[in-house]
Amino acid sequence: MTSSSIDFGLGRTWGGVCQQEYQRMARDPRHPLAYRIHFAALGWADRHGHASFGPGKLAALLGTDGKPLSDQSTNNALARAKQLDLVSPRSGAACLLLSYHLFQKRKGAPVPCRLHRDR
Repeated sequence: MTSSSIDFGLGRTWGGVCQQEYQRMARDPRHPLAYRIHFAALGWADRHGHASFGPGKLAALLGTDGKPLSDQSTNNALARAKQLDLVSPRSGAACLLLSYHLFQKRKGAPVPCRLHRDR
């Protein structure tokens, strides 16, 4: 892939998404938590597929009625999202990571995250 194009590989089609809509769906408690993790990853991903969250921010996002999700529930939801291949196995509450075959973004600077210091 060149820096100016999106390429998922020969013969693989793709389409765009509205990240703001995925941010909205990530906050919607009607969806199962594992999918809300995936929605958050899509909604806040930078051009390298990293969606960084400050301490407690993902739990607050996934909570309901202004009450953050517990650490255990957040970790359980994250584990389920990983089992379903909705986020990379390298994901954590500090940074949800989408694999390159799932997400690419042409514009925007990558933001360093606390979990993945290898970029």
